[in-house]
Order: sequence, then structure tokens, then C-alpha cells
Amino acid sequence: MAKESYNDLVYQLGDLAREHLAEAKHPPRALEQVYAAEDAVLAVREEIAGLEEEMNQEDGAWQDFLDAQTAEKVEQKAICAKWRSAVIGVEGRSRDLKKKLSSLKAAFRYQKDSIKRAEVSHKEMELREGHDVKKILLSRENLKKSRLHIMREQRNIEELEWEFNQVLTPRAGQQGAQGILAHKRILEMEDELEEREHQHGETMKEVDRLIAEKEADVKAAEEELDGCLFDLGEECYSDRIPHPELNPLYVRLDKAK
Repeated sequence: MAKESYNDLVYQLGDLAREHLAEAKHPPRALEQVYAAEDAVLAVREEIAGLEEEMNQEDGAWQDFLDAQTAEKVEQKAICAKWRSAVIGVEGRSRDLKKKLSSLKAAFRYQKDSIKRAEVSHKEMELREGHDVKKILLSRENLKKSRLHIMREQRNIEELEWEFNQVLTPRAGQQGAQGILAHKRILEMEDELEEREHQHGETMKEVDRLIAEKEADVKAAEEELDGCLFDLGEECYSDRIPHPELNPLYVRLDKAK
């Protein structure tokens, strides 16, 4: 018969001690560290559960948004169909402007995300390479240029949005105004969808990243707990703390040494 592993038996002893010595009159000193390690594991697991709930809520909000858009689009399309002649008059120009706007806004979102990453990198550089003043100043100047560029892009978007709104703003008393406004609303909803989809994707990626970090924390906390249980087992074996559940393991440990 193969000889039992000393380390495995010590761990088993610690696990049994955790279960049976909690109410002892004079519990082992290492038991307190085991409780603290267990609390740490539970705390991280609770954080993961909270993040998973946040992810579920975001998924639910995204689906609610899609459902609301679908329902509203049906209503707006019915109004467009009723005033089709008026809509045809603005459809071509508004679609061209909408295409340009969508392209500018997509690039703008990408640029904003890039600046956020650059700002994080710059802060890390300031901490990591504080001795290299020239390098930090160059990074700061590049950030400034990027911010100025994105401000110009924002103004371009605002100007194009103003032109878009002018095309789709009916004159006072204009026949078919309801259809033009319904067509405008449909185009606005397409923008809202693009923006919300981007936001949804970024939120899900960030929460997923945080969960991955917390899962690594759980693994580390569980390893710490295993170490504390091992220490508890060694203390019990060293002191031969008497208990009906622990006593048989002392004998087996004597043989495994």
C-alpha cells in the first residue's frame, strides 16, 4: 500500500479542525487566520456576483431599449407612409447628411476612446518615468493636440447636425409636416441605436474585464485559505489537540513522516 502524503494529511487535519474546533474552549491560534481567509474568499465572490448582476441588468436594459425602438419605429413608419409625398421631398438630402453624421460620430467615439487610453498611459508614464522630463512633456503635448483635434471634430458634428435639423424642420403650416418629423425621428433613432450599442459594448467589456480580475483574486484568496488550513493542521498536529475526529489523523501522520 502506497505511503500517505504528509502534506495531504496535514491539510485534511486543518480542514477537520476548522469544522470541529470552532467552539473549542481554547481554539488553535491559526483558526483565526482561517476565518479571515474565508471572509476574504467570500468577499471577492460577492463582488463577482455583484458584477454578474450588473452585467445581467445591462443586458436587460439593452433589450428593453431594442424593444422600445422596434415599437416606436413601427409607429413612425406608419406616419411616414401616410405622408409619403412630403417625406420624398426631404428623404434624399437627409439620408446623405445622416450618412456623413454617422461616419463623423463613429470616428468621434473612437477618438474619445483613444484619448482615454492615452490619458491612462500618460499617468502611468509620469509615475514610471518621472525622471525623463522631456518624454513626459512630449506626451503631454501630444495629449493636448489630440484634445484640440477632438474639439474641432465636435464642432464639425454640431454644424452638420444644425444643417440636418434645418432640412428636417417643416415650415409653419407645411402640408405633410407630420411625415417629415416622423422621418426625422427615425433617423434620430438610428443614431441613438449606434450610440447605445457602442455604450452597451463598452460597458460589457469593462464589466467582463473586472470579473476576470476578481476571478484571479478569488484564486489567490483560495490559495491563501489553503495555506491557512495547512498551518492550522500543522498547529493541531504539533500540539496534538485532542478530539475524536482529529485523533486518527495524528496516527496516520506519524506513519507518513
